[in-house]
Amino acid sequence: MRMDSFLHIIRSPWTVWVGRRYLSSKKSSRFLSFITFISVLGVSLGVCSIIVVLSVMDGFEGELKKRLMASDLHILIEPTRSVSGFDQGRVSVNALQENSVFEELKNEGKLLSLTSVLATEVILRSGRKVSGARVKGITQERLDRLGETVIERADPHLLKEWTHGEEVTLPGIYVGQEMAYQLGWIPGDRVTLISPTETQGPLSAIPRMKRFVIEGVYHSGMPDQEMESVFTLRSNVESFIRKRNVLTSWEIMVQDFDEAPEIARRLRLKLPNYRVKDWMEMNANLFASLKLERLAMFIMLTFIIVVASFNIVTTLTLMVLEKKKEIGILKAMGAHASQISAIFISEGLWIGFTGVFLGMGFALLLSLGLDRWEWVQLPDIYYDRNLPVSFDGSYYLLVGVATAIIVLLACLYPAKRAASLPPIDGLRG
Repeated sequence: MRMDSFLHIIRSPWTVWVGRRYLSSKKSSRFLSFITFISVLGVSLGVCSIIVVLSVMDGFEGELKKRLMASDLHILIEPTRSVSGFDQGRVSVNALQENSVFEELKNEGKLLSLTSVLATEVILRSGRKVSGARVKGITQERLDRLGETVIERADPHLLKEWTHGEEVTLPGIYVGQEMAYQLGWIPGDRVTLISPTETQGPLSAIPRMKRFVIEGVYHSGMPDQEMESVFTLRSNVESFIRKRNVLTSWEIMVQDFDEAPEIARRLRLKLPNYRVKDWMEMNANLFASLKLERLAMFIMLTFIIVVASFNIVTTLTLMVLEKKKEIGILKAMGAHASQISAIFISEGLWIGFTGVFLGMGFALLLSLGLDRWEWVQLPDIYYDRNLPVSFDGSYYLLVGVATAIIVLLACLYPAKRAASLPPIDGLRG
């Protein structure tokens, strides 16, 4: 097919007008009108399905980023074996000179908080219920911020117990809502922390244990974190592992969430002996899977439009057979083959663009409905019970352009067949 056919759509507006007249002609058979309607409906359903699915998946990703943004862990700094004094993932509290390393970023107002963390893997046991977790020893300031997310808190008298005739205050820990729900724990329950690696005793066969009380249940909106992480004061973890003035990591919260990758890059240059990860790297597998799923869904749903394009081929082919006489008359009057092709290409584009705009309208209405009303409720395992929907204009543009290309390709064969039809055949018909 020569490029002239496409140029005539612009140079010769009458070809577009004729194509539109062919579609609305009252002489057309009911069957031809029916498959034209099916073609438009197929394109619109395909466009609507792709846009809604991409918007929902993008909404899930947006909700995930909101949860990460609300946390204090935007950038994680961990020591490597190259750091002096490195021992089982721990270094001295003085290993990282916070004032000198972060002074520039603090002066620029890019850092909101810098929290030193002492973490270790533990086994939590309360009665017959056991769970593995990672206990994080944090500062009182960080613990106060965690308290803003606490949904249940133990009464002060539940933090104390009588031992050997004396009233003692047990160290408190904060567990996630998901863990508390799965194990049936409530604030005030006694929990024993057991170290699976570090032991004590003459034969090194006695596991290290320490009793805690559940001081509160926090809610972060991220079930994975709520199931795996428990928090307490750093001094409590130091007492549990029997080591003082050591750290395992530093957690940074930045002013602008989107600037975290750039700030992490700057920190890597200043801290070559440390492992620096931003929120994207820490959740790289999750975001990569979301991106792959979005691409896979786009490709699979595009086949709806491909199937609809076969209906367009059928419609235009039947239209060529029905309009043989008109084609012969136009050629006899001096119309070029490229102009005949332009008529049927414009006819196919009328069908395609009508389906595209209808599909976009349906997608917008459906997305607004899903966002405003609770038509679909998700299980508890998701971050939110409502179906999240985003409104990204790039998806509408991408789907519209992709659909236009598919429809244009579907028009080529019928247009070429119409252009090659000899005028005498049409006049004889």
